[in-house]
Amino acid sequence: MRTLFYDDVLPHGPIASSVFLAGPTSSGVRTAWRIEALAQLEASGFTGTVIIPEFRDGTFAELAPKRFGQPESPVSGMRATSFNILTWETTGIEHASVALFWMPFAIAHADDPASLPGFTTRAEVSRELARDPARIVLGMPATALSGSHIRYHAHLAGVPISTTLEETLEAALTKLR
Repeated sequence: MRTLFYDDVLPHGPIASSVFLAGPTSSGVRTAWRIEALAQLEASGFTGTVIIPEFRDGTFAELAPKRFGQPESPVSGMRATSFNILTWETTGIEHASVALFWMPFAIAHADDPASLPGFTTRAEVSRELARDPARIVLGMPATALSGSHIRYHAHLAGVPISTTLEETLEAALTKLR
């Protein structure tokens, strides 16, 4: 299994047999649900590519300005770091074979790694439901905070929502077959 992180330059075209792990990111070095997803994919024998919107090592606050601080943003009022991260993530989502969205939305203290409000994730999943619902796999536990609008639009698009990370990963692997 090959992994691509923020540290890596993404290919310019489709990435064969690949899964983008979209979803909320914790404020720590690595997000627990993505660590678990990688372990489950590896245990399943997955030999494709996993695209992970996090840094391999180090904190976001430390590494994002270095990796994504240039070039300047062409969008008025938008920082270069935000523009370049969104460019990387959008490229990864669009070039992945499957865009997996795991959405365990929760709000805790700002520095608590369990706080996963998913503000960007909500926009990304809405975009993909409208753009290319056949390529996405959705997962959201019943306890997720404020997910009704996503559930509604997924229903309209005919996209099922799994309730566990394991089921969500299985759905992604099935879609790749």
